[in-house]
Amino acid sequence: MSFVARKVRQLAGEAEALATVIDGLEKAHANLRGGARQRAEGYHERVGSIEARLKIGTTRANPRLRAQWNEAQSMLAALDRDVGAWDVLRTRVAETDSRAAFLNDSVLNAFELSGAVEEDHQQLHAIGDRAAHMTVTVTRLLDEVAAASQRQGRLVTAERRELALLAEAIDAGSLEDGVASGPYSTRAAEERPLAVVRFDDPNVAYQEALSAAVQQVLDRRPGTTFEVVGVSPGGSMAAAADYADKIHRSLRRMGVAASRLRIATRVDGDAHVEEVRLYVR
Repeated sequence: MSFVARKVRQLAGEAEALATVIDGLEKAHANLRGGARQRAEGYHERVGSIEARLKIGTTRANPRLRAQWNEAQSMLAALDRDVGAWDVLRTRVAETDSRAAFLNDSVLNAFELSGAVEEDHQQLHAIGDRAAHMTVTVTRLLDEVAAASQRQGRLVTAERRELALLAEAIDAGSLEDGVASGPYSTRAAEERPLAVVRFDDPNVAYQEALSAAVQQVLDRRPGTTFEVVGVSPGGSMAAAADYADKIHRSLRRMGVAASRLRIATRVDGDAHVEEVRLYVR
């Protein structure tokens, strides 16, 4: 067997081993993503249950709510551990990305070796195609893992603040949210909102854009007050009110103090679907 043939066989073995590693990383990613989503849903369900009870009022330092709060804190700790798991996975994927790049370079260099036959180059082309495909796969995986790690970190940071607020509310026996209800003022209706979230889809992804817009305002004016307005195109206001409450909770989790939030609803015939408009006060 010639030197080139041995090199081709070596590269084929490296490609096979790399494919096995990437398959394992994709499975680890899917498992971690599924587990993290399940834990996040459980956490939000527990926090929502506490908030619902506090909205109608209860006894001060209710021991049942304290127990639920402790459970929520443990669940948040699990979400925090997920951040570490995402970071570990990101490191593994980054190392594999470098390994895939090295394999691509090795295949290209092998074409320059003297003493090859046509069959050697045919095999090198096949290995190169496989290596290029794996490079695309692992690069995409690296982007997804990095994004998931960042999202999880932001979630944990925001929810730590939320739990602190809930602890104070439990001690007080009510959710002192400072929310004002009722129709929105005509003056505000004519103003340009900071953000508009249109609920024309069951899974509207608004958190990141909304967080960025709010943070820019708070960076300039830390004491800013916001008004959350649920808008209905007509008919029942129930959906608009629910969406406004959803945005209100999101803002709380972003760290906006409850005392600096107001909520209201109104009808706007120019709206085509239920939407929530956020105004700066």
